[in-house]
Amino acid sequence: MPGSGPGKNPVLSASREKIRELLADYNAARSKFFPRLVLTSYYDRVPPNRFTAGALTNQELFKREGLTAVTGKQIIFDGLKTYNNTRAARYGSEAQKEEVQRTWDEVAFAVTEAFYRLIEAKENLKVAREALGQRQEFAKLTQAFFQAGKITHLDSFRAQSQVSEAEQAVVEADNAVRLAREILSRTMGLKDPAPVDIKGELPREFAAAAAINTLWQETLKTNPELKRLSLEIEQSQTLVKAARGSYLPEVSLQAGSDVRHRDLGGTKAEWIAGVFMEYPFFEGGLTKAQVAKAHSQSLQLLEKKRDRLNGIKVDLTTAWKDQENARQGVATTRQTIATNQEAYASAEALYRHGKPIGLDVFQAQVDLTSSRFTYIKYAVAYEIGRARLKQIAGSKAVESLPESGRGGQKQ
Repeated sequence: MPGSGPGKNPVLSASREKIRELLADYNAARSKFFPRLVLTSYYDRVPPNRFTAGALTNQELFKREGLTAVTGKQIIFDGLKTYNNTRAARYGSEAQKEEVQRTWDEVAFAVTEAFYRLIEAKENLKVAREALGQRQEFAKLTQAFFQAGKITHLDSFRAQSQVSEAEQAVVEADNAVRLAREILSRTMGLKDPAPVDIKGELPREFAAAAAINTLWQETLKTNPELKRLSLEIEQSQTLVKAARGSYLPEVSLQAGSDVRHRDLGGTKAEWIAGVFMEYPFFEGGLTKAQVAKAHSQSLQLLEKKRDRLNGIKVDLTTAWKDQENARQGVATTRQTIATNQEAYASAEALYRHGKPIGLDVFQAQVDLTSSRFTYIKYAVAYEIGRARLKQIAGSKAVESLPESGRGGQKQ
């Protein structure tokens, strides 16, 4: 299977881009650890006959004033809001990385499935063409026997009917190949509209899957969706702490330096510095509502993870069942193919010597072709089931299992 295919998938590209957004959130939250510097400048004109000291004065006051100032604010303590918001943003970016891995596994499974569906279509086309060749040869034989007066016209008609059905099967199989190529191309996210082609064949060895309990324990450790949910829960619990920080006062160090110019009094430098404390003793219940919202979101994520644990366990068991059923189906169908090949060869040989009727040969042909199609179906289902297990348990989990853990049985 092409290894670079999933990387071009638009869903995966969007998931990767989301990491940049969350890293920007992290940098925005972290910025409050640094001082805030502001440059202020203004120029104004005021009436000269203003009141001063509560009485009229005949002395002319300044009429024009200009100011250029730099002020700074460094938060010393804000109830750990900045600290917790930064931690939450970091959890968010880590969670998105796990989401990218989950998306990668999902896209990789979709590409794998499309890949093996194309192999299935091509193998079906090969079987259909071989079956068509067999039936065409048998149709020639029945026509020769009919012309020699050894059989009735009915057998010849039946043979031609079998050829027509085989031709229809070839047409359908060829169209299935075209569709499978298009699906694989779109799943890989290729920009080139031309359908892709592959080089591949059906698997020859079919190992048993690991025990379901072993797979489940590995899934709990490595499944990217569960890891993402755990990180999101940590993020939500940290956001609760950040919201509660608004109940505490904010302490900051503030300082400023400026140059003030007036048309009366000249230009003078000024400065100010001090420690400030802000304590919002009434804000209409804003902080309480924010804490309640963050706490509710945390509980929702806990329930969501519990639900996904149940769903993933069912998905894992279903994939395990599909792979094992397909593995057993391959073993059974191999024996059936061998039996049907012998039955077909025997029926055709006897027919050439005039012993069985043509209907026995037709039935043997149908049984042989059907069993070969069934074998292809089971072989492809085995690979798709194995890919599904890899997606659910996590690609690293399945690859790290020892052979004894996988069952070690091959067919």
